[in-house]
Amino acid sequence: MKPARLDRGLAIAGLQRLWAGTRLDDLLMEMAPEQAGRGTLQWLWSACLRQHGSLRRLTELLLRKALRPEDEDLSALLHLALEELRAGQRPDFAVVNDWVGACALLHKEWARGLVNALLRRYLREREPLEEQIRDAHWNHPQWLVRRLQQVYPTQWPDILAANLREAPLWLRVNPQAITPAAYAERLAEASLPAQSHAELPEALRLDAAVPVRALPGWERGWVSIQDGAAQRAAHILAPRPDERVLDACAAPGGKTTHLLSFGVRQLTALDRSQARLERLRRELQRLQLPLPSLHVADAADVDAWWDGMVFDAILLDAPCTASGVIRRHPDILLRRREDDVERVRHEQRRLLAALWRVLKPGGRLLYCTCSVLPEENGEQIASFLEEHDDARALPHPQCGQRLPGEEGMDGFFYALLGKIPMAVPVSRETDGAHCRAAAQDRV
Repeated sequence: MKPARLDRGLAIAGLQRLWAGTRLDDLLMEMAPEQAGRGTLQWLWSACLRQHGSLRRLTELLLRKALRPEDEDLSALLHLALEELRAGQRPDFAVVNDWVGACALLHKEWARGLVNALLRRYLREREPLEEQIRDAHWNHPQWLVRRLQQVYPTQWPDILAANLREAPLWLRVNPQAITPAAYAERLAEASLPAQSHAELPEALRLDAAVPVRALPGWERGWVSIQDGAAQRAAHILAPRPDERVLDACAAPGGKTTHLLSFGVRQLTALDRSQARLERLRRELQRLQLPLPSLHVADAADVDAWWDGMVFDAILLDAPCTASGVIRRHPDILLRRREDDVERVRHEQRRLLAALWRVLKPGGRLLYCTCSVLPEENGEQIASFLEEHDDARALPHPQCGQRLPGEEGMDGFFYALLGKIPMAVPVSRETDGAHCRAAAQDRV
């Protein structure tokens, strides 16, 4: 952390926007990648989101009475200051002085004494105060805690703990530009040692995040940022260069560019957002990959974008609650609601049914989500198989449910479906039973 480059006024205003529902990614996109202090702000905002429940409880314990609604900016200041003290990356006195001084940015000089007293009280009583906020579930919505307890009766504490840890930095080497082994050497020369993964030949993992421009060859398109769990998708679908492939929910494009690195020559990529597709277009240019057929479209509205030619392979990275990537997108803890589960489940059903129409007999569809909830995963696929006589679940060693933190990766679910007539050595009854149990597969 480089505190001298921290714009505390921006930090306070940004945290308030995050509390109001702004996505962390969107907030960071407003800032130039090279903007001074961007990395520090991302770290501090992410930490405050992960620890939101603990920080809220901590301020309640420190305050004799609640702050007024019009002093929400002061609440944000206290969350940021307390989290920086808890992180311990700078001397305590410097943290206290800087955040007391930030009261002037809010035009609330009257709050200097209050902020100073609260922060110094925390330092005096740190141990007993931290003991009162120790449970990780303070930082998760209660509906999600209850659901995880039901679905994962033994693993749920580990899931909560994994969600509150910073994620490692996963890289995907562009094999059309440099070999993974050669790139690992470049990283070592830059004092960035990386670990490889046996099942993901292009993957390298750094234990700590670094600015992308610190990565060798970033501007030359040698490498992308993509979690190991997300990298599995292209390997499971395993497209051949001569196949006609659809990436149904493509942006921001990590999986699209991965599919193209397999040499796919006929790729169609869809997304509802023009802005997100523009990001994908820029990423394709950086990686020097061929431009696929890009369409701003609702993938389920087939008549609006389909040219009538069926696809050999379809990747459906379906909209979901994103409950498996909280550690990487901690704003999910504040934005997600229990009724979102049924909303996204309906959208997933709609997409599956529509895209099945454009898959050729003998083709395959990979359904994946970054969720850990069975309603969106195993149960969704089991229902689809029961409703479609021409669908089969194809066995694959990497399919099923993976939980956050396993092998240092995000939580993901994968199901590979084949469309008859493809020879599949499983019965209809086995398909349904297998997918109902998929939420617990590999757990």
